[in-house]
Amino acid sequence: MLKNGFKAVAIIILALLLHKAAFAAEVIELPPEELAQESVLPVFDKPVSVKNRNVVTNKRIEADIFYGYAMTEPIANVSKLGLGIYYNTSESSAWGLLLAKNFAGLSSYADQLDEQFNLKFDRAPSPELTAMLDYNLKAFYGKMSLSKSLVINTILFGSASAGIVKYVHKTYPAVAVGLGQKFYFTKNWSLRFDLRLYANQAPVPFLAGHLKPAEPVPDYSDFEERVTFTTNLDVGLSYLF
Repeated sequence: MLKNGFKAVAIIILALLLHKAAFAAEVIELPPEELAQESVLPVFDKPVSVKNRNVVTNKRIEADIFYGYAMTEPIANVSKLGLGIYYNTSESSAWGLLLAKNFAGLSSYADQLDEQFNLKFDRAPSPELTAMLDYNLKAFYGKMSLSKSLVINTILFGSASAGIVKYVHKTYPAVAVGLGQKFYFTKNWSLRFDLRLYANQAPVPFLAGHLKPAEPVPDYSDFEERVTFTTNLDVGLSYLF
């Protein structure tokens, strides 16, 4: 019995010694000249972000016709028709000219005010024409597969514009910023959507004492002017030459 006890103690001590030897840290020192002195970054041979591009716009002209809707215009007619022509200086940018003609008449809200309060807002000056130099920065090109044979190519872009807004009596400078999206359903034809925020000096159509039929008709110069912001949505059809 005692002999077996000594054997057990000896086995435990031997196991502890072997365990310590197995996990003992070994320090290896290398000469400094054999250590790495510099690092390099991986270099890709062909850093192309888009392969097999179906719609190539680089150095090509694009023309479009569009309908514009002034989403925040309270008094004047909210509709206009326009033409645009762009030159794509690269796959990432384009410069263009926009020309849009406003519809005559008043908005439905102005007609309601006329019916309820007999206010004649056709006495106020209204916008007639918008002409802008437009720059597009194309941020993303993508594809959407609607079926095995139908693929829609898309381009998302930001826009910045400067130009004029002409009223019936005066022309004002204007600037605009926005976002746009084009959906190419062929290699040439696309649907184009532009959402822009315009900022320009404009006459205020509300003029107390001059809008009812019995009141004196005001001169256009009687209307106060101020900086006006208008959100505009354009929907158009484009052709890439």
